[in-house]
Amino acid sequence: MLRNQTPAPDFSLRDHEGQQQTLSELRGDKLMLLFYYRGEFCPTSRKGLMDYADIYSRFEPLSAELVAVSVDPPETLRELRDQMKLPFMLLSDTDFQVAQGYGVYRSDDEDGPQPHGEPAVFIIDADGNLAYSQIQSGPKGSANPADLVLMLLYMRDNDGRYR
Repeated sequence: MLRNQTPAPDFSLRDHEGQQQTLSELRGDKLMLLFYYRGEFCPTSRKGLMDYADIYSRFEPLSAELVAVSVDPPETLRELRDQMKLPFMLLSDTDFQVAQGYGVYRSDDEDGPQPHGEPAVFIIDADGNLAYSQIQSGPKGSANPADLVLMLLYMRDNDGRYR
């Protein structure tokens, strides 16, 4: 399990346009909020995406970026992004690279759900380290996106770090 103040695992995934993207290139010297959601089929995930879309305009003044990741293929991500008019990048984790690296991969036995990534939020600081993480295993208790913006504001005002 990842711990705060440890390096965020880098990754390379295809975006909603099929282009290869890496965390390190997307982040650059910005703060990064990484939102892992179950997929387009999940109503709770769709609500989460809309919640982040509602606050996305607050990210640029904070020198922060938001990326959402799921196991959906790029074609599904493109359709979802267009349908929901999402302003941020969606990344495809079809081989569970990020889910495993960030500790959100779940696969139950034959009786349980198919392999998936649990909903989660990670904030990565200016040094590329995890500053905040929350993994949820149900529809309740997710981080409030507006509260996360406050954390990003605090970090921006403290050299990009959460102290």
